[in-house]
Amino acid sequence: MNFFSFLGRTAVAAAFMFACAPTQAQCDPEAVDFGEEPWGLAPDGVETFFDGAEVGVAYADDVHLLVPSFASEVVPDTPLDAPIDSVVISAVLLVDTIAGDTIDFTDAGLEYACNNLGDCADPCTFLGGGQYCAAFTGTPTIAGDFMLSLEVEVWATVFGFPLATPFSFSGFPFPILGETNAVVLNDAAGAQVYPNPNQGLFTLSGAAGCQAALWSMDGQCVRSWAVSTPRESMEMRGLAEGVYYLEVNGISRREVLRVAVVH
Repeated sequence: MNFFSFLGRTAVAAAFMFACAPTQAQCDPEAVDFGEEPWGLAPDGVETFFDGAEVGVAYADDVHLLVPSFASEVVPDTPLDAPIDSVVISAVLLVDTIAGDTIDFTDAGLEYACNNLGDCADPCTFLGGGQYCAAFTGTPTIAGDFMLSLEVEVWATVFGFPLATPFSFSGFPFPILGETNAVVLNDAAGAQVYPNPNQGLFTLSGAAGCQAALWSMDGQCVRSWAVSTPRESMEMRGLAEGVYYLEVNGISRREVLRVAVVH
């Protein structure tokens, strides 16, 4: 993930000063082994993911960040090998993939607490070359198919000047299930999926005569078909665990339902 494109679009910022003081640990920065990698983010949104959440149920998960020491550790051919002073987490946002709205983590009943091992007074300031984490906790109050975005400021020293630029680590699936797993976009629609969650075997009802398509969280169409009966049993046991979108389209109707697959 190339977040050092900021080297081509810098602006002089106020000098950054490190004021160090002990902080209370919220998560274990060493819980993730990045091996010999000079930098990394876990989960990465490709092979590892945040745990799913549910409205009214206490939630807890962590994000881990290994901060590089130099820009070249991320972009080997960068013409300006600036040392990385720090990465500062400024916000955690949730983007509704259906409505397109963006909300703050706290608006969904969640919060984050950083642990930088006391390296700086601000616990969400992660120094270059260090490995740190932030704990996500709370009880979700809003259901939706969200993508999580970790907003940061990257501080680097270029030609002796401290420079900062904002960057978003985005595209992390973060579904929050509610009392119902159906998102109805047309009041006349009435398709249902059950059981939900399931193990890849489910029944689709109320969609006869419609076209159906099952989509993964990364936008890949897993399967599409014409629904011919009022109740159809779907066999998809090979699906990876996670949340999928089931899109149902018919005359003057459209529905998007969440389908959770667990193993």
